[in-house]
Amino acid sequence: MAYPIEFRLSENPWAPTAVVEEINARTGSGLVLTGLADQVGGVSSAAFVDWPDGRRSALTRSRTPLSMMQLTAAVLNEARAAGLPVPAHQLVLELSDGYLAVVQERLPGRHAERLDTTTAEEFVAANNRFAGLLHDHPEVPPPAAFPVDGPGYGGFETTIGRSRRGRRLLSALRAVDGGRPLRMGGKDLVHTDYTPGNVLFDDSGRVSGVVDWNFGVARGDRRYALIGLQWSSIGASTIQAAQRSRIDADLADLDPGLRRSYEAHWAVHRARRSITEGFSADRIEADLEFAEAVVGISGQNVVR
Repeated sequence: MAYPIEFRLSENPWAPTAVVEEINARTGSGLVLTGLADQVGGVSSAAFVDWPDGRRSALTRSRTPLSMMQLTAAVLNEARAAGLPVPAHQLVLELSDGYLAVVQERLPGRHAERLDTTTAEEFVAANNRFAGLLHDHPEVPPPAAFPVDGPGYGGFETTIGRSRRGRRLLSALRAVDGGRPLRMGGKDLVHTDYTPGNVLFDDSGRVSGVVDWNFGVARGDRRYALIGLQWSSIGASTIQAAQRSRIDADLADLDPGLRRSYEAHWAVHRARRSITEGFSADRIEADLEFAEAVVGISGQNVVR
């Protein structure tokens, strides 16, 4: 069977054939490219590879620093050994173009084709399994949206803060936080890109895999992952009121002020990521407008 060999629709186009060739040349792994995932957009589209011993794996690329991805691999391998539906990471290699190649276990299942209350229940239940998992891993940092090193708002200052519009956005974020940067607490394993495209379901409708940890694992409040989920979509199908109500139920004991701060940080961080990843001008504009709406400075309403 013939398979496409390039991700031309990805926000970061790449050729899995070339990456597999480099991995094999440098490590002698003997990987064989067998296909591409059905999700070809986004930042880190996956290719499928087989090892000589028959193991089936997924190959992605990441801009995350090598040390952070090595820590991610160690944490996820420990979680996988404990029975969590996360992929064991088998190889992390810095490529000649500066990206990282990440070869990880190919988990069974498929992406959800539609959103309903059962799907929402499963999203929440799977996320709750990450509670307290990093109790013994204080070295894992909080989500990048909550920097702990450097003054003020860290990377936000050097990206979004360069323009008048960005400085206005940061000023609003500070106001949401009461004038001081929020430091996220908690000992949960946090997936910072917890969207339908990164969750697999088996034939019974249960979550069989939480994948694509290419931004690195994070330590903090697992409920932060649900903040982005509330604004997610599958194709043209967005999460509706019935599904959002299930997500809201899991956030019910979250202080309203803290939830507002989580939402603001999530939205501003998404805008920052669009800028640093070099996304299209339309995508950057859309993410900036969204962040402005969330922090309340554009007059727009973001529907939960």
